[in-house]
Amino acid sequence: MPHCRDCGGYVTRDFIRVFGVEGAVSGCPNCTTYRDLNNGGAAEADESHTERPLGTRSP
Repeated sequence: MPHCRDCGGYVTRDFIRVFGVEGAVSGCPNCTTYRDLNNGGAAEADESHTERPLGTRSP
């Protein structure tokens, strides 16, 4: 069963597909608000990731 890496709560595979990154989430409705989830709050932090304005592509 898939789980949230932050709180260990159960999450569905569909939740991971929508909110996760590389098959994992580090936030779920048990430990994160839906507002934060919609803004990427469940995505794993990646040190190589840089913030880009919406609508721009990475090189």
